[in-house]
Amino acid sequence: MDEHNGLIDPLNDINWSYYWQKELMELPPSNKSKDWDNIAKKFKEWMKKDDYPEKLLDKIKTHPNNSVLDIGCGEGTITLEIAKHVSEVTCIDLSTEMLEILDQKAQTEGIKNLTYLQGDMMDISLESLGEKDVVVASRCLNGVMEIETILRKLNNIGKSVYITLRHSGNFNPETNISKIINREYPKYPSYMYVCNILHKMGITANVEKLECDTLNIYEDMDEVMDRYRWKMGGLAHDEEMLLRDHFKKILVTNEEGYLENPEESSDWILIWWKN
Repeated sequence: MDEHNGLIDPLNDINWSYYWQKELMELPPSNKSKDWDNIAKKFKEWMKKDDYPEKLLDKIKTHPNNSVLDIGCGEGTITLEIAKHVSEVTCIDLSTEMLEILDQKAQTEGIKNLTYLQGDMMDISLESLGEKDVVVASRCLNGVMEIETILRKLNNIGKSVYITLRHSGNFNPETNISKIINREYPKYPSYMYVCNILHKMGITANVEKLECDTLNIYEDMDEVMDRYRWKMGGLAHDEEMLLRDHFKKILVTNEEGYLENPEESSDWILIWWKN
C-alpha cells in the first residue's frame, strides 16, 4: 500500500475498477445489454435530432495519413465523417445489423477505406490490429464490466485515444422518475471512476463536457414506455400508469410528428489523451 506523507493515498490505493464493477452489477439485468440488431434501423431517425456527433467530431484531431480504430462504431455517424479525412478506419461493433447499415452508407457515399470487424470488443484481440494513430470509443463503454482491461488495450494501441461516457448532471429526468414511482433510478457508474483508473495507470487525461441539445424522439407512447421499462429493469402496473400520466403532461409533438421529452438531457463526458 502506497503512503503519502505517512498517510494512505486514496487515488492510488482504492480499487476503482472494483467499485465500477460493483455499481454495474447493481443494475437490473435488462439494463446491462441491448439488442442492438433490433434497434439498429431506428438510428436513422434518432440521429436526425442528435448534435452529439458534431460536438465530438470537432474535438477529434486527425491527419490525412492517419489510421483510426472506431470501437462501437454503430451505423457510422462518427465513422464516416472521420473516414473522409484519414487513410483508413477499422470499425468494430457487436451488431451485424449496425455494420451492414454502415457498409450501405459507405457505399452510397463512395467511401472505400473501411475495414469491418463484428464482435464484442472484449473478445477481439485489439493488439493484433497493430498500432493506430487515433482510437475512438464513442458512447460504448458505460456498460463494460472489465473497464480497466479495455482502457489498457486502448492505451496500448492508440497514439491518441478519445472516449465518451454518459454524464447525468445535477438535474436530469431520473430525479423526476424516481420521485414519481418512489423507486431509485438505475444509474451507470460515474465517469470519475475512469478518470481515477487512468490516473493509476499513469495517464493524465483531458476531461470536458460535451453539452448537447439532443432530445430523444419516440414514435408513440408505447415506445416511450418500452424505453423506460428497459431503463428501470421492468415496471409494475401501477408504476407504468403513473409514468404514462406524467409523460402525457410533458411530451411534446415535434414538426415531424414524433414525441419528444423536454426533460431528457444528453450530455456526454469526453476523456482523451495522447501517448
